Amino acid sequence: MASRLGPAFVLLVFVLPWLAITGIADSMAGASVRRQAQSASWPTVQGIITSSEVETTRSNKSTTHGLKVAYTYSVDGQPFEGRKYRIMTSRSGDLEEAQELVARYPVGTRVTVHHEPGHPSEAVLQAGLGGAELIVLLLLLPFNLVALWLLRLAVRSCRPEPPLLAPFSREDGTECVAPDAPDIGTWMALVMGPAALACVVLTSILAGVNPPVLAGVAAWVVVIAGGLFVGRHLHARKKAGHYEVRLHRRTRRLSLPPRQGRKARLDVRWDDVLSLRLEPQATSKKQTFYRATLEIAAADGTARQEAVCDYTREQQAEALAQWLRKDLKVGEVAPQALRSA
Repeated sequence: MASRLGPAFVLLVFVLPWLAITGIADSMAGASVRRQAQSASWPTVQGIITSSEVETTRSNKSTTHGLKVAYTYSVDGQPFEGRKYRIMTSRSGDLEEAQELVARYPVGTRVTVHHEPGHPSEAVLQAGLGGAELIVLLLLLPFNLVALWLLRLAVRSCRPEPPLLAPFSREDGTECVAPDAPDIGTWMALVMGPAALACVVLTSILAGVNPPVLAGVAAWVVVIAGGLFVGRHLHARKKAGHYEVRLHRRTRRLSLPPRQGRKARLDVRWDDVLSLRLEPQATSKKQTFYRATLEIAAADGTARQEAVCDYTREQQAEALAQWLRKDLKVGEVAPQALRSA
């Protein structure tokens, strides 16, 4: 019963609130971005700038500057006053950037005003998508990636427990397992999330909080390209069997992947394997993982140690050990530390 309550508790206490907060932020930002994109097709009238100045806001931690503008215009003979130059206005600590915006809209200048059909009181001076909207969406990307990962974790926790080990056969007749193959989707997210935050900061430094649309597009291209590169690279490695432990029953050889400090794949004769043991390993963060290690006879009569893989779950390490022992015919050598773990 407790095992069933565990995933449900995580889902209710952590996953659902994160999904709710992320969903609210997405909907609010998405609505503003959609309206800004739609503003490119709004009808236009001529207006006059009546006020234009730098608005400075000070707090205990920072000082930000932005454009405070007002303009008058008429729609079907009815006068209106607008105060937005874009749907989503932004502020920054760069006073010069705010002063440049003020210089673009001096008092008394005639400007083109885009007003929303059916709601003439809603108007902007700059219509259509810009780099600022793309950067806002890019800023939300890491939080959405975390939300998708949590949702995936919650769905998995509600499914039946997968098998501890999933052997499969290759065309050459070898039986293989991939005990520590990386999850491609997780690694793509781990690359794209930090890359998105880095691109947001870099774009803001180089182009300000109102960057040109090409800067926003370039930032998205960099993030997506980074994720695709990592995904394709890992997919190619998995397809080539880079992470696989292989048993060649016809030639009676064991092939270990280029992992655990090995720079190349290692082929071992079954008869040279002296023992197989499982050892709990403690990390600096007081976490324990289980390492399957082979003792292999060398040509000079000595024996060397070769780690097969590491598991965070003892049951999975035992399943791998049993799979190997079935063919290698080595005894169950396990230290007392594992028996008491």
